[in-house]
Amino acid sequence: MQAELESTHLHIQDLETDRRNKLIALIVMFSSSIIFLCTVLGITDGLSDQTSALLQEQLGFTNKWSKSFGPEWFVDINKDFSALGGFPLLSIFVSIIVIYYHLRNESRRLWRLLFILVLGSILMYSIKLLFASSIPDNMKEFIICSVSSFPSGHAMMGAIFYMTFAVTISRRQHSKKTKRLTLISGIIIIVIIGICRVLPGIHTLKDVIAGWSLGFAWLSFCWLLERYVKKNRVRAIV
Repeated sequence: MQAELESTHLHIQDLETDRRNKLIALIVMFSSSIIFLCTVLGITDGLSDQTSALLQEQLGFTNKWSKSFGPEWFVDINKDFSALGGFPLLSIFVSIIVIYYHLRNESRRLWRLLFILVLGSILMYSIKLLFASSIPDNMKEFIICSVSSFPSGHAMMGAIFYMTFAVTISRRQHSKKTKRLTLISGIIIIVIIGICRVLPGIHTLKDVIAGWSLGFAWLSFCWLLERYVKKNRVRAIV
């Protein structure tokens, strides 16, 4: 009898936790979507322009030919940090994770990761194309060159990858402290990538906010979709 009561209590706790997480995901998705819409409508333009003007005033241009802010060493350091959200490094990280999942025969986790990252990158390029002033005719230029600075691809893909990675690791941890550390570490990396795109003037604050908000909106949608698929799978088994 005692065991049944404890089992029922744990089941109720799981349901409450699932409802709370679902509510948080919905709030994040809708608030992120609203923030992205604000960047599209130009509501954040004033703050973004003020930030760029302040950086230009305090740091100055790198040289008379460039549009970047601060001395060359400052620009290089920021580029090194922001490279954490760039295509080359993310490709290496993803390749290692794909091989790891393949060796462990965890195909479900592998396909979930690829779904989030591949469709997330497609979403990013689609939005960039919508706001591109011109589209390169050459496929090589299309891949190498930035189609549009809005939204920031580094900020968006950094948010998608590192938050997905942090959540995946935290699910295998039992200590709440280590879970918090993992999630906070992912958020810190995401913030650093965005800041390092703004400080040297590579992107405006508007571009980075748009990248962050779109990335978190996509992640929240993927989490809700995952819960929906799991719930239907359990119902089918029952």
